[in-house]
Amino acid sequence: MRFPTIILILALLTAAIAHASPVPRIDGLDGDVIRQVLARAPADGFRCDSPRWVIRSWARDLEEEARRALRARSFYDPQIAVTLSREDDCWEVNMEVERGEQTTLREFDLEIRGEGQEDPAFQRLLDDQRPGIGRPFREDAHEALKRGLRRVALERGYFDSRFRTSRVDVWPEELAADVTIVFDTGIRYRFGATRIEVDPDMLSDAMLDRFRLWDEGEPYTISDVERLRRRLLQAGYFEAVEVNPQLETRADGKVDIDVDLGLRPRHEISGGLGFVTDFGPRIRGAYENRYLNRRGHQGAVRGNLSPVLQELSSDYRMPLRGDDAWLIMDARVSREDTDTAETLTQAIGVRRVRGGPWGTRITESLSLLREDFDVASDDDVAILLMPGFGMTRTQQSRVRPLEIGWRLDGEIRGASTPLASTSFVQLYTRGSIALPLGDRSRVLGRLELGATATGSLAKLPTSVRYFAGGDRSIRGYNFDSLGPKDAEGEIRGGRHLAVASIEFERMVTDTWSVAVFTDTGGAFNNFSDPTSTGVGLGVRWLSPIGPVRIDLAHPVDKGGNKVRLHIGVGSTFQ
Repeated sequence: MRFPTIILILALLTAAIAHASPVPRIDGLDGDVIRQVLARAPADGFRCDSPRWVIRSWARDLEEEARRALRARSFYDPQIAVTLSREDDCWEVNMEVERGEQTTLREFDLEIRGEGQEDPAFQRLLDDQRPGIGRPFREDAHEALKRGLRRVALERGYFDSRFRTSRVDVWPEELAADVTIVFDTGIRYRFGATRIEVDPDMLSDAMLDRFRLWDEGEPYTISDVERLRRRLLQAGYFEAVEVNPQLETRADGKVDIDVDLGLRPRHEISGGLGFVTDFGPRIRGAYENRYLNRRGHQGAVRGNLSPVLQELSSDYRMPLRGDDAWLIMDARVSREDTDTAETLTQAIGVRRVRGGPWGTRITESLSLLREDFDVASDDDVAILLMPGFGMTRTQQSRVRPLEIGWRLDGEIRGASTPLASTSFVQLYTRGSIALPLGDRSRVLGRLELGATATGSLAKLPTSVRYFAGGDRSIRGYNFDSLGPKDAEGEIRGGRHLAVASIEFERMVTDTWSVAVFTDTGGAFNNFSDPTSTGVGLGVRWLSPIGPVRIDLAHPVDKGGNKVRLHIGVGSTFQ
């Protein structure tokens, strides 16, 4: 090696050492506390060749942050020794910590004054966050309690609230802390005028009044303000909703509410091409008019065309008073031709859809159905007048990159002679859940159950019988290919249904994931009948238009090497 090269290497090593940062050694603290101290007093900007006075300043910062972190954990009298030395041409900062004993809460005195003194919301907060006498005093818990008092006050309309007293007395020699809080809520404000501005040629004032959740003079709550915002967004008329309490101009104990609305287009035409395994390639189209009149009535026409299903439907929607309540009249004509059955259906009906208890959506319906069906050896025409009642509840905590949450659906429907060609009562429920396994994985479960009480299965149309198999049922089998058979071995469909599924999914990129799954169950006339099972592998694509599922599934009970491809689209909780 030539002499100039050696000089260059030595110069580079010297520069690297000079620009390196010293690393402190801290003994006597837990790892979480050390990370907190270093995050608040980082080594950035301090070098191995920095002057002693600069490193000493950093060491004082480290000591102060250590005391602050310990104080937040009830250690008010720690013993801390910091030394500086130079080793291997760099500074060493050594900190020895003796935490001492924790300080406990000796006295806690909280007084709430003003109109909020009797408000149960404050009592619920105290029941959850009141510190325990004789337990370690935590400054972070103390500050969290104060933030909670301010939050409840703002949520409940106590906009003039303030702390008259907020004092913490710490006695290190007695290892004790005394807390005194006096929180004055002031008056509770009430709703003033609610001004909703929208084009009067599109929606009338009487129509907008249906959305109002309170009368002027009722006590203010932020939950009512948020509920009004959600209700307006869910109505289907508005693409932008801003509900603005006018806090700066509040007066005479009242707060006015200004609502700014951006209308969605009156007309919307949509359509597209797609493919799913159950129905093959398909064309869909729709037209919707969101403002048929100033009373907020809406109408839509939709069509689907595929080798398996051809369908044309329409509906007329009228808003009702209540939390997102609608009266919907609909009509449908469809033809479905699968390997199992052929049906021609005409149906008209009326539904009332409304909010129910526990965050549910309730559907009460009455439909008249005429179905010409040919399935196995059953070839008949059924006419059914069917009342029905359904309930659904969905809870989602995360949408991307993987949907997390659950959904539960339940329905009961039936018909009776002489208002129908046959009598039956049918119960159906479906539950699905997606639980996180870390940030990039999840496990999905699905359970589907149905039961029918009827005198004659032959008189039930195809749409009221149960079948299994397909993209959203038991993968590895053709669509509706599982169910009881007739004497000639053709699938006839069954009275009952039971299908369960479990799946594990893991993200491999921001938009792609892989999955393994197993589905089992079937359609039966007796729940003791044999079940069918499919297992497989899949990939998922989080496309701009929604999730796309591509699965390869193998039917376990049939044996052999047959593998079926399944392609599906849509949300986990559809």
